[in-house]
Amino acid sequence: MANVSFWQTSWVDAGETGLLPGQEHYWVMWGYGYLDAVAVTAAPLNSDEGEQMLMVKDIQTETSAGVRRFFFTVRNTGPVRALGYGLNFSFITE
Repeated sequence: MANVSFWQTSWVDAGETGLLPGQEHYWVMWGYGYLDAVAVTAAPLNSDEGEQMLMVKDIQTETSAGVRRFFFTVRNTGPVRALGYGLNFSFITE
């Protein structure tokens, strides 16, 4: 039977710049198995800056020396800066 689990982390700018419109962050994750299904979403934090929109793109996987890696990019597609966001992962394992 398959098991579903999740994990959450976040990024918050230490300053006042944030992730500006059109800018991207590049992420890598490891620690999952061959038969695992992995999904990720980026959820902007609430702020008074206006409508914040983010997308997850460029998803890639790699295996080297038995270690699996999951690469993805978070892009600000909105009209205002994003001061922070949550990364929400879900895993389906057998």
